[in-house]
Amino acid sequence: MKNARIRQIASILGVVCESDLQVSGYQIDSRLVKPGELFFALNGLRSDGHFFLEEVKRRGGVAAVVSKGYQGPDHGLILLPVNEVVESLQGLARHFIEASRAKIIGVTGSMGKTTTKEFIATLLEGKFKIGKTFSSYNTKLTFPLTLLNMQGDEEVLVLEMAMSEPGDIGRLLQIAVPDIAILTNIALAHVASFPGGVEEIAKEKASIFSSAKTKTAVFYHGLYRFPEAVAGIGGEKVSFSQEDRSADYFLSQTDGKYLVDERGVRAYQFDPPYKQSHILHNFLAAVSVAREMKLEWDEINQQIPKLMLPKMRFEQFEKEGIVFINDAYNANPDSMRAALSSLPEPKEGGKRIAVLGTMVELGKYSEEAHLEMGRFAQKYADRLLTFGDEGAGIGEGFREVKKPAEHFSDHKKLAESLRALMSPGDVVLVKGSRKMQLEKVFEFLER
Repeated sequence: MKNARIRQIASILGVVCESDLQVSGYQIDSRLVKPGELFFALNGLRSDGHFFLEEVKRRGGVAAVVSKGYQGPDHGLILLPVNEVVESLQGLARHFIEASRAKIIGVTGSMGKTTTKEFIATLLEGKFKIGKTFSSYNTKLTFPLTLLNMQGDEEVLVLEMAMSEPGDIGRLLQIAVPDIAILTNIALAHVASFPGGVEEIAKEKASIFSSAKTKTAVFYHGLYRFPEAVAGIGGEKVSFSQEDRSADYFLSQTDGKYLVDERGVRAYQFDPPYKQSHILHNFLAAVSVAREMKLEWDEINQQIPKLMLPKMRFEQFEKEGIVFINDAYNANPDSMRAALSSLPEPKEGGKRIAVLGTMVELGKYSEEAHLEMGRFAQKYADRLLTFGDEGAGIGEGFREVKKPAEHFSDHKKLAESLRALMSPGDVVLVKGSRKMQLEKVFEFLER
């Protein structure tokens, strides 16, 4: 991992190189290279990493993995030529993970992956030396990159694993197989790639449990609605729920107190820092994993005040008397409903304003899903601003009860309209798929 010598890396990649230099880290984006790091010159759809070797050297990089077909200058870098740069990135990560003694916890799901990953890491770090995937580095390129940038002495690795098309989970499992795997939930996310709908998504997501190395499968109890997905689970099955008491871990609320039952036995009372139902779902998933990792209830409770939401996941702040909720990282129908139904009440005389963007990759479900989201928003928002081509459908559903909605295709104009509309006491939710980049609305509001 970090601080490996170039000759060791070269040997793993099947390249002859005798350099004794140490590599302090790894990058696939030349703009992020720091002194002493190794760069993988990926050939992507938008750019060819080989064009940025000079920048890599200028930033202090010491080596680069390049394609054997590259004939350009080395710019003072040690070049390691390989047949496929992507496969070398993944293979190098796999090699170091196989050599690691760390227990691996894998996290997937249609939403809440990053939050659950962060919560698990926080609960466990009081007892173990933890490594975790950086930010939302969870794809076939960023997943191995974040593994390579581990220190190498971790006791537990908490790894986020994403899926946007069939086979994605399987490709990540070829790099790192979890000992404990978690499936947070199933929803209509990336459904354009899954003609079988939510049933097919469930089966693909549940493939995270497919390896014999995975001894414990932790999942939302609702997965039992998909028998074919559950049938593929070979390890111990551990479920969690806020709705079904037959789950192994059940979270209930009574008189403002949050109680977790463990396998039918009232176990512990918690005071989680976030009370929204969808965040409590992630919290319960993390508690379930912590218990499966043999943490005592008191050990878990000591870590709870340290729990923090990742950026742009129902992130709340107040400015000039207005409560803003930045939930702009991503969106699908389930996560958007969860955000709307979790909105805090505005102050007296205030209103709730929803800024909602297109939910991408819904395929044949898209038109109806956006229309239904507008109808759902009628109950929770007083005013609606929509963004993106398909986002206009949300406004159509919202206006069915004569509530006002405006549509935009420009972040700046949306922000200007929002600025004129909002006033002290209001609550403003901003949410949309990642491609909508709705966090830019906040940037324009600051100008």
